[in-house]
Amino acid sequence: MRKRRVQVALGIAISLLFLCLVLRKLDWGELWSLFSHARYAYLILALALLVAINLVRAYRWRLLLDSERTLSLAWLFRLVNIGYLLNNTFPAKAGEVVRGILVGRRAKGGIGQGLSTVLMERILDMLTVVLMLLALIPFVALPPWASAAGLTLGSIAVVAVLGMLVLADYGDRGVDLLWRAIGRIPLIGCPQVQSGLTDLVKGFSVLLDLRRAPGLVFSSGAIWIGYALFNYVLMAVFRMTDLPFHAAALVLVATGLGMAIPASPGGLGVFEWATVQALLVYDVSQSQAAGYALGLHVFTMLALIALGVIGLAQEGLSLGTARELADSRAAEPSVVSNGEPDAS
Repeated sequence: MRKRRVQVALGIAISLLFLCLVLRKLDWGELWSLFSHARYAYLILALALLVAINLVRAYRWRLLLDSERTLSLAWLFRLVNIGYLLNNTFPAKAGEVVRGILVGRRAKGGIGQGLSTVLMERILDMLTVVLMLLALIPFVALPPWASAAGLTLGSIAVVAVLGMLVLADYGDRGVDLLWRAIGRIPLIGCPQVQSGLTDLVKGFSVLLDLRRAPGLVFSSGAIWIGYALFNYVLMAVFRMTDLPFHAAALVLVATGLGMAIPASPGGLGVFEWATVQALLVYDVSQSQAAGYALGLHVFTMLALIALGVIGLAQEGLSLGTARELADSRAAEPSVVSNGEPDAS
């Protein structure tokens, strides 16, 4: 409990710091004008895009989980929405843990497979963000922090994917070899961690099925192109369509990389700062960039929370019950719940 309080306090402090960096030296009159002249009807299109993106996320998740498609796409869509709701309301990416547990109750591989596919999703997202960053190089002079962050996270993602492939190929032998190396480490070398590691490796075996590769590549690309379109629609809301489309893509990359910084639920402050830094590359004023960042983030969070509340109701769950699921899993030593990479 004390550790969680410290994490929450630290996240709030980091969020407040980045919010101060964003809100200082603003022209409040320009900020008010941005919101008072916005074309809010475009938000309907933005909401439709978010729903479509989450549907594609559910499709990709089913590819990782179930080659026989016995799991309903509509059900997985609800779990994706529930995950985002909890990520935006509770710390430590609680939503990822909860949806991994919920799907594990029906998936053949159990909770271990559910959690391993959530981890694989995050790594696929990280790789896609890095590829988008590379694709932007011919169109815009990237700030040094973006290049450095992209190189670092890209290297981590590539190493993670290669490690998963090697472990999956070796199967139980791979787990045994890895356990010989880490099994004697205090707090790690316990039966729960060994069992969780075995379940994770079994889940990674899906990556060896090349028949799923085209679907995973296509869906990952569609998800992130969809997010870039979503960002551009929000630019239309704030009458910023004089900016090129790759400005919306750079905002996406910047926020994707920035969300690796620990902060309060939803990445408040960090998200806004990363968005402003991306738009400053295009000589957008601090006030206009900050207004767009706040509008983009608030609308995204409210839309995802609303979709998640609907998903909870459809599953017959309460917010408290979902939180208890996350707490019960977090109380156990786990190779998934600590330090999961996130690019979304």
